Amino acid sequence: MKSIKKISLLIIFILIVIYWIPTSPSNFYKAYTKNDKASQSLKEFQSKSIKIIDFKGAKWKYYSGGNGTKTILFLHGMGGAYDLWWQQVKEFEKDYRVITYTLPEEINTLKKTSEGILEILKKEGVDRFYAVGSSMGGYIAQYLVNTIPNRIEKVVFGNTFPPNNLIVQENAIKSKIIPLLPEILFKKIGEKQLNSKIVPAANNSALLKAFLLSLPSNKKQFVNRYAIVIDNFTATPEKKEIKRIPKLIIESDNDPLVQPTLRNDLKKLYPDAKVYTFHNEGHFPYLNAAEKYNKVLRKFFDHLDPLRK
Repeated sequence: MKSIKKISLLIIFILIVIYWIPTSPSNFYKAYTKNDKASQSLKEFQSKSIKIIDFKGAKWKYYSGGNGTKTILFLHGMGGAYDLWWQQVKEFEKDYRVITYTLPEEINTLKKTSEGILEILKKEGVDRFYAVGSSMGGYIAQYLVNTIPNRIEKVVFGNTFPPNNLIVQENAIKSKIIPLLPEILFKKIGEKQLNSKIVPAANNSALLKAFLLSLPSNKKQFVNRYAIVIDNFTATPEKKEIKRIPKLIIESDNDPLVQPTLRNDLKKLYPDAKVYTFHNEGHFPYLNAAEKYNKVLRKFFDHLDPLRK
């Protein structure tokens, strides 16, 4: 009986240790060995200094740079960070001011997200700006459009979704299980989705895979960012101050993370928006199809029609 008790205690101890073992991101430059333009530009961008502000107990890390009188604010998705937009920053900081941030893992509502963003803009002396958001970032951009429309000059909703109940319904079970998982298992599940869905949809981009695996991620961050994704709000696109904002919806016809129903609902919600559809580029075209993505943004920002080749 004593030996059984010891074995049981040992098993419990091992399980506790496994549960609390932290995980760390992989090294991008070890996984992606090409010394190409994308790799070189990432290394250059990551060597630049970043800023940190402490706002209501959360540390917001962000990059601000570039030239020009217009400012572009880039808003990342659930698994992202400030450097996810490095290829866009390199392209646009030549003639625009650019700001890109990392959402602190403590933030779990649209209101808190908006407050932190506004604090960064205040710190940088930015009043009116262009907003480019992808996935969760595109959802946050919609919230900003509906809450501070007079400060937004142009907006891009990339690979995203409108306010909805579908995401909650489809993830009802997962949302209850994931908070209970050990970090190691949480990471393994994320890697499985990356290898089975996200990377294949992006033409098996080695760049995309290596970079996503290098991003800092943990269970708390995921749970709180998921709370933002399902934080519903009432969109009012018919208001004149919102209708006057030029809008561009960017989507992919094979996006594995945004259902076709939600893509269609987004276009119905903003019927005045231009729509650009990537073919077979997946959920992260700004990363694995950056050159084309930048051209689409450039035409939209420079008052040209992004739908024309």
